[in-house]
Amino acid sequence: MKRERLHLSNHQNIETGLDWNGRFYIAYSSGASLFFRDVPVMRRWLKLPKGIPSRESFDSWIASLEAADQQRAFNKAGVVQGTAPSLSQELLETGFGPEVFAEDEDPTANTKMVT
Repeated sequence: MKRERLHLSNHQNIETGLDWNGRFYIAYSSGASLFFRDVPVMRRWLKLPKGIPSRESFDSWIASLEAADQQRAFNKAGVVQGTAPSLSQELLETGFGPEVFAEDEDPTANTKMVT
């Protein structure tokens, strides 16, 4: 997945992407960059007070990213649960596995055993 970027000012940028642990952020501010997973901590590090246009664009960008992540998770869960039957249902339908035999019926009752 390509990283997305938010340009706040000439001295502040934020890049974001996804890895196996979820969403991550790399924030650049005044010649320094830090890796974040927590949005409020990143907001404090960037020193974005309420009521300025940069903070409003930051908040709307974060909200759109969270909505996209929720939609992606919902689509992924819907595909996995909606189309594929569970393994136990598949075994019951095909007749393979120990569930096929009745509880009182022993499949090895008429089998000769070597002792």
